[in-house]
Amino acid sequence: MAIINAQGREVADSWTTSEPDAAPAPYAIIPLADLPPAGEKLPAPLGVQLPPGAVLEDIAARLGSFALIAIEFPKFRDGRGFTLARTLRQKYGFKGEIRAVGHVIPDQFVALLRCGFSTLSTSPEHPAAQWHLPSATSPENPAHPGQLLHRLMNRGLAA
Repeated sequence: MAIINAQGREVADSWTTSEPDAAPAPYAIIPLADLPPAGEKLPAPLGVQLPPGAVLEDIAARLGSFALIAIEFPKFRDGRGFTLARTLRQKYGFKGEIRAVGHVIPDQFVALLRCGFSTLSTSPEHPAAQWHLPSATSPENPAHPGQLLHRLMNRGLAA
């Protein structure tokens, strides 16, 4: 599986998936269920994989321990991963890498970026060449300033 960054380019992956019941190692992504108890020393850098129904309050105090958070998408129709990513960025201020894993489709790329994902793991049915950003002038591009109404409303909220 290829790793795609926020610019739609394939990048090298230095992370590995942890084996079940294995001790956490640097650059390993471990499932939330296998995360050692709070207070136990964790190797750095460490990644954690969250299921779509994860309760972020359970790991909020430990977010500084993770360099990467992988969020599972069991089906492309399951939007809980988008909410988890947005909450990690906005409520908890998570600055590390957030990766989408599982069943995501190229049509969701812009939405993934807007919710805070920085990388995604592609599936064989959607090779790396299918992931690209819309043109700079397209409203679907996350760098596009957005519709005039939304920009004016945001200015009013900021004042």
